Amino acid sequence: MAEAELQDAVAWYDERSPGLGLRLVLAVRAKADEIAEAPHRWPLTAGTRRVLMGRFPYALVYREVAEEIEIVAVAHLKRRSAYWSQR
Repeated sequence: MAEAELQDAVAWYDERSPGLGLRLVLAVRAKADEIAEAPHRWPLTAGTRRVLMGRFPYALVYREVAEEIEIVAVAHLKRRSAYWSQR
């Protein structure tokens, strides 16, 4: 699900400005690296954690599963809140 959300967002940004989608992908990768380095850095709420993407109106929602990080959602901050909570 999160991968599909990212692909949709990349397509949307690239339609508006070629290359902007790639910048989003790079930002997501950078945040994923930050999460991997210090997964407890962001507050735990109902079993998940959320890190804001900064320039883009998205958050990475993740949880730890068997000592691995699972990205649950690439959530747009201005759309349905917590739509991903049943994942």
